[in-house]
Amino acid sequence: MHPPVLVVGHDADRLAATRDALVRGHLSNPVVACRDADDARDYVLGRGAYADRDRHPLPAVVVTDLRLASGSGIDVLRAVRGHLRMRRTPVVVVADTAAGVDDEEIREVHHLGAAAFLAEHVAPDVLLGVIRETGVPWSVGRVELGA
Repeated sequence: MHPPVLVVGHDADRLAATRDALVRGHLSNPVVACRDADDARDYVLGRGAYADRDRHPLPAVVVTDLRLASGSGIDVLRAVRGHLRMRRTPVVVVADTAAGVDDEEIREVHHLGAAAFLAEHVAPDVLLGVIRETGVPWSVGRVELGA
């Protein structure tokens, strides 16, 4: 089984669009969803419900909204960069540019080494291309929707 793509955000429609883009692109990594920064940090750090790494393996890539119900995508990015085994894991930050993104957020995302910073309205197929360019392990197969 391939390592999952961890998608962090509260928008069920975007999660479905991301999953559908992965299916169309024949990416076989399962998609695991977390609704907020706290849940994503628990997943990344293997805490609580995510302590069993056989059931909840480290993700190959993380896609997170910039603004989340609790915390932010920057908090998720910090957790990934702070985890010894995930320091090189690609993180894609997606922002609702209509809500405004300040320069400090952009600088912080860049400073923490995000693989990409995308506008929310970008097509999920563009996200798939970014994921592929990061060198994430993948193969042609059926995509599963996890947790």
